[in-house]
Order: sequence, then C-alpha cells, then structure tokens
Amino acid sequence: MKRLSLVTVLLASLFAVLPLNAEFFSQRYDFAAEKWIRLGTSVGDIELMDVQFELPAYVGPRKLNIKGRDQATVNLKNYGKVRTRVQVAIALFDADGNLVACGTTGTKIAGTKPGGTESFYVNFDYVNARIGTAKTFYLTVETEPDTPEVSSESKTAKASG
Repeated sequence: MKRLSLVTVLLASLFAVLPLNAEFFSQRYDFAAEKWIRLGTSVGDIELMDVQFELPAYVGPRKLNIKGRDQATVNLKNYGKVRTRVQVAIALFDADGNLVACGTTGTKIAGTKPGGTESFYVNFDYVNARIGTAKTFYLTVETEPDTPEVSSESKTAKASG
C-alpha cells in the first residue's frame, strides 16, 4: 500500500510540473561531423528538419579561419497555428557509450511563429574534451505553446479600468 501511494504521489508531482500542452521527443542518431543529418520527424506541430555538427564552428567567413566553439545547428519549422517555445538538448556518446559532449538551448524571448522556420545553436562549452570520438547522439526536444504571460500589474489595471 505504501508503494502504491508513493507511486501516486510521484506521478501527481510529475504531471503538476509538466505543462499540459507540452510535447516531448527523444531519439538516438548516428553522429557525423561537418555534414547535414536529415531528421525528418515531428514533435507536435514542429518539424525537426536537420542538424549539423561543426567542430569547431567558424566565426565570420570560413576563409578567415577564425575558429569558435564546438556547436550543433538544429533547424525546425512550425506547422502549427500558434507560436511555440522549443527547448533542445543534445548528448554525444563514443563507441563504448560514454558521454563525450552535451549542450542545451531553447527559446529565449518569443516562440517560433506559425509557418516560421528557426535555427537553434547548441554549444558544447563544458563537457567536450573527447567530442572528436563521438559515434552517436541523442536529440531531445520539448515544445509548448508560447502563451503571453499577463503580469499582475496589467491584470490590476484591467480590473480597475
């Protein structure tokens, strides 16, 4: 009985934390540097088009040879009718299954507009010493409608006006 109530409490707290309209996707892919990898999958109304790993990315024209950070570029398109907030995580693993790099990014200000395409840049800033040994990667994406937050000041102004 105690075990059942513990499971019930854990599930209830999980559902309380997750937004009701949130979508989740996670899948493993084979890794390849410096080329576009077609994803061709969807998370709700968001199509994940492709990803490219740049190890390292270049700052400015490539001919200047100014090297920047190791990063991945994830391209997506919103086929929905509302702006959508997107959160992206990528974890790279070597042939033995060891984590060799990871990074996250996501919507900062406004979500991806309906019909719009957007590129997300995932930087591998900290855990990346063995990034050159990557063989596979996991791409995880969470999406949710971007509903504008109404501040308490504007609620008060509407109520009194």
